[in-house]
Amino acid sequence: MISSTTFNHVKYLWDERKAASLAGDEIALFLYRSNILGADLRITNYGGGNTSCKTMEKDPLTGETVEVMWVKGSGGDIGTLTRSGIAGLYTGRLRNLKNVYRGLAQEDEMVALFYHCLYDLESKAPSIDTPLHGLLPFKHIDHLHPDALIAVAAAKDSREITREIWGDTMGWVPWQRPGFDLALMLEQCLKDNPGIRGIVLESHGLFTWGDTSYECYMNSLEVIEMASAFIAEREGKNRPVFGGEKSAACLLRRAKNKPP
Repeated sequence: MISSTTFNHVKYLWDERKAASLAGDEIALFLYRSNILGADLRITNYGGGNTSCKTMEKDPLTGETVEVMWVKGSGGDIGTLTRSGIAGLYTGRLRNLKNVYRGLAQEDEMVALFYHCLYDLESKAPSIDTPLHGLLPFKHIDHLHPDALIAVAAAKDSREITREIWGDTMGWVPWQRPGFDLALMLEQCLKDNPGIRGIVLESHGLFTWGDTSYECYMNSLEVIEMASAFIAEREGKNRPVFGGEKSAACLLRRAKNKPP
């Protein structure tokens, strides 16, 4: 576990006083976490990534207590995310969409079905990434595109590098465009690797989670810090960071640009 005072490649921005003022309001803490993650552009680009939390709420029709997932809606930026920019969906209904999913050819029709899962009628339009959060069981989830993780995720040997950095504490899934099928892949990855702290998505980004907003935040920072340190430790040495040039064209261009 990395101490909050030993981050060298990401900013630790959690303010205990600010968080204490939001205690008891999980949605407010989720928005706070989102904002401070988005404040460091090494963690996710403007307009990229999405975050979520799950709470127990009273169903207005049945009076029963149900789980609701609050997630960044379509568009927007986590660094400036507010209550009006999130969607609130019945988690159970969202997971029940597995019963009607017909495969990759029908991915687009799933987005329209998200509206049948809405709990909060003032929700922002749910994004295509909504099921990626909903099919995972964790209370707090971050989906980010950190510079260091993009480097790992886009590397030729991404899976092997993921294991070299994090051992068996991180999962890995091959490239799949965002949508319901990718959500099923994340769910299966967790089933196959119980106890992992996150998942690297090939050529895409990162999923991390925690039981509380703070634990999720710290987990995200620690995972990103480990990837950043791995890259920094190899820079400037007489060997490539991720396995060298991929194409002859790159080698030829380098040779042409080399000074006499």
